[in-house]
Amino acid sequence: MHHRLPLVLLALVACEPTDRFFCGPGTHVDGDWCIPDAADTGTGDTSDTDTADTDTSTDTGTDTGTDTADSGTDTGDTADTGERPARVVINEFMADNDGLVADEAGEFDDWIEVYNAGSRSADLARLSLSNDSAELTLFTFPAGSSLAPGAFAYVWTDTTPDQGDLHAAFKLGNEGGTIYLSAAGAVIHEVSYEAAVVDVGRAAIPDGSETWQDTVNVTPGAANTP
Repeated sequence: MHHRLPLVLLALVACEPTDRFFCGPGTHVDGDWCIPDAADTGTGDTSDTDTADTDTSTDTGTDTGTDTADSGTDTGDTADTGERPARVVINEFMADNDGLVADEAGEFDDWIEVYNAGSRSADLARLSLSNDSAELTLFTFPAGSSLAPGAFAYVWTDTTPDQGDLHAAFKLGNEGGTIYLSAAGAVIHEVSYEAAVVDVGRAAIPDGSETWQDTVNVTPGAANTP
């Protein structure tokens, strides 16, 4: 069965600045959370120790009268902000699409889908796709595009970027290879694959996982199904 899918529409919205790991301003990734940049070390209040009296047992008779009392200020342990960072990953692709999914021009081209598995909107314009580790920016998402939490976007890898913003200037090799997703020149996710079977895709099931399956039930722009 042939499926003709419309060009996926990205939300073209103004995104607040994010670092390459997609936490908000003034925060950074620590494990699974965004935490403030000026984070408390978590050692707690060390001012409960009174340094005023150094008298052990012998009184010299001289008292300075100066007491460095507890300041009363305790920043406590740093809690997370309650917000997980955006986590954009490669989620599905086809490296030998001969007649399964057509682009807006009716052509059957290879494609790559990405998915935001985090809970924060991601600025896609900071992300690039490639199949060459020496040239990570063969395709960069258009300026102003974002990906909401739980949302998908896909790119046609057909060497015809003149067909639209979501058409890349490279093509996946059906003999096998590696797909790289990068931000600011650093790889944030990569997926390697062996020789592709005609009209069979590869999908992470469930979405955002590292469990990959071959599938003919490809779903570019939607949740993956077994």
